[in-house]
Amino acid sequence: MGDTGSDDVLFTPPTEDVAALTHVVLEQPMLRDRVEQATVGRRARAVIDARRGKYTRHRLPPGRVPSDVALDATIRSAAQRGLATGSSALEISPGDLREKIRAHRAPISLGIVVDNSYSVHAEHMVEKAKGLAWALLDDAATSGDRVALVAFHRAKSEATVALPLTRSRTRARRRLESVPLSGRTPLASAVRLCGRILQQERLKRSGVVPLAVVITDGLPTIALRPGGDALADLLAEARVLRRRKITTVVVDGSDQDVRLGGCGRALADAAGGTWLRFDDLVAEWAER
Repeated sequence: MGDTGSDDVLFTPPTEDVAALTHVVLEQPMLRDRVEQATVGRRARAVIDARRGKYTRHRLPPGRVPSDVALDATIRSAAQRGLATGSSALEISPGDLREKIRAHRAPISLGIVVDNSYSVHAEHMVEKAKGLAWALLDDAATSGDRVALVAFHRAKSEATVALPLTRSRTRARRRLESVPLSGRTPLASAVRLCGRILQQERLKRSGVVPLAVVITDGLPTIALRPGGDALADLLAEARVLRRRKITTVVVDGSDQDVRLGGCGRALADAAGGTWLRFDDLVAEWAER
């Protein structure tokens, strides 16, 4: 899609009327890596390595004496071994030791890709798109999660970080309001940038659970390299999210029955994530 001359058009202040539906997006089953988490949050469930949280199950200690012994499982192991050998005495050996596995709520790092292309504006979707983005940002920040916003650059064929990761609701609202419309749709660039933000955050802050939300009409027009395939690049970046265990939710604003070529479902499938129809999330708001 070429430039529309709409670069001076800004998002107007977003509404909060869709906030009640944010749980559909934010409480998705999260992809897990094998790292135990020590940080405690409010929403995402994760295994932690601290001696706190709910005791959920036990395991054989990984080559060390456990600091958090699962006494019930240890005694059962010793008793079963005694029965097998015909011993009436309960003797606990190092091989009987079991370690507690605890779970707690882990904080989310939420990266939202907002499709601010002119095609969304032309389809009268921009108000609902920004409303949903604000509701997600507001809900996450209120719960102590960190939020980031990625949008399309107004003058370049690439994505830009409109909001670095923050817990500030005020900053998030101000940045969302100032995102301009773009005549281009570099969706692959935006997904790549969002993934990098979340991956870097996970490396810096042990214990966070990354969640990428892509709000789009699913019509990428700009490839990562000149002459490339915009859709192929987008799906390749989605597969990177999947390999990195970044949970992905695609909120699709296209009319799947009328508009051919929308790739929302394919994007969600490639990322191993969830595809949601935009109208299902904003129906209550749209009827008011």
